[in-house]
Amino acid sequence: MRALWGLGLLALVGSGCAHFECTAHGGTEVRSLSSEHFVVTSALPLAAHRAEAERLELLWDTFAAFFGADVAHARVPMVLLDDTGAVESFASGYSGFVRRNGPRVLVVGAPAAEDAPGTNAHELTHLVSAFMLPRQPRWLAEGLATLFEDATFKDAHTVKMGRWNPGRAEEAFVVGVLPLEELMEWGGLKFDRSELLFYASAWAWVHYLVNHEEARLQRLFAGLRGPKPVADVMAEVFPTAERKALQAAVQAYLGAARFRGWETRLNRVPQLSAPVLLSPSEVHAVRSQLFLQDEKAARRELEQAVALAPKPLDGPGSALRAELANEDAKALVAQFPTTPEVLVAAWLEDDSAADRAVLTAALAAHPDDVQMLLIGARVALHQKDLEVAATWCARGLALAPWSLDFVVVQLDLELARRECEQAQRTLSQVISLGPERPSEQDRKFFAGLQEATSKCEAR
Repeated sequence: MRALWGLGLLALVGSGCAHFECTAHGGTEVRSLSSEHFVVTSALPLAAHRAEAERLELLWDTFAAFFGADVAHARVPMVLLDDTGAVESFASGYSGFVRRNGPRVLVVGAPAAEDAPGTNAHELTHLVSAFMLPRQPRWLAEGLATLFEDATFKDAHTVKMGRWNPGRAEEAFVVGVLPLEELMEWGGLKFDRSELLFYASAWAWVHYLVNHEEARLQRLFAGLRGPKPVADVMAEVFPTAERKALQAAVQAYLGAARFRGWETRLNRVPQLSAPVLLSPSEVHAVRSQLFLQDEKAARRELEQAVALAPKPLDGPGSALRAELANEDAKALVAQFPTTPEVLVAAWLEDDSAADRAVLTAALAAHPDDVQMLLIGARVALHQKDLEVAATWCARGLALAPWSLDFVVVQLDLELARRECEQAQRTLSQVISLGPERPSEQDRKFFAGLQEATSKCEAR
């Protein structure tokens, strides 16, 4: 569940009554806290804000322990609202969501009570597992995320996940758990069956493997981290001769309902930065990103952000004003040559116009800006400077390993180098990161990548 293609997440239990609004319009102070893997923005009281930031870090550690892999040194922007009602005020019918803007990802949710699902645990599973298992088929990605969306803290350092989900179990048991062949079609971007049944069956298979076939699951993980195509890994881990018996075992497992959750104790104490107070203009700029369905409301927030920004406008404010006026931000580059917001506004959609020297200088000043890294990688690729493109792409993937945009650049690099076998593997990763409900434009884009990869001829 990714993206502007975001779906509703969890039934989070909220607390508090503060609202996410700037102080100029009657709101409380909005702050940001940085941890190793998150930048958490919230209007919650500082103690609650810090507690949720620490829990997010511990959830990250929990998933890293489960997958048995090192974590990325990436920072995910997270907006933590006071309760699910606050989330719904921005996105009706949602209790949390993830949206993407180019290579960036923004997670929006509310704090969880002690006995409620962990904050956006489903989407956090996707983000972490996209790095640790970059070529996972869709059924496995959704099965893992659905399995662990019930993450709860037994105490400050103990997390338990993967308990029984009666709704998922009943759906899969009554209709019949789908065979792996059908679930693999889901990974091929086909949606000709009820999505609920796909989710339920994916959950059932993963729940069974976690509890009764751990060695097989670990072989699957190891294979997906290796060089073999996903189809070959699936054939080795789930031999055709064993699949019917395995499917029957999963069905029987649902009927018996014998299970255990997965629990781990974490000893790390997350380190948090000092809180940074957002200005009223910055608060409205953040608010503009929270409206999923109401473009007019998002635009009003941008207007407020520009109106409240200090005058004369700085680079970020000028970029916002250009966006509102539908003006070409390229004219601002000479005035603000190292301001990321200006360069992204000028070149993210038209990187062919990027000034390579200006971009290089800006990246030297802001080496961790993933959007500028994406522009840089694309520009270098267009100019056939494959070494520089690969360097910037690798840096971008290290900071945003779940980014479809960077993986597409990586695929283009491999095709340019005629690294055809690697390109086939990367293509499977591209598909796994694609939207759950692809538009016709999405389908054409993926079809083009598949055609180009199929035509690759190794040197």
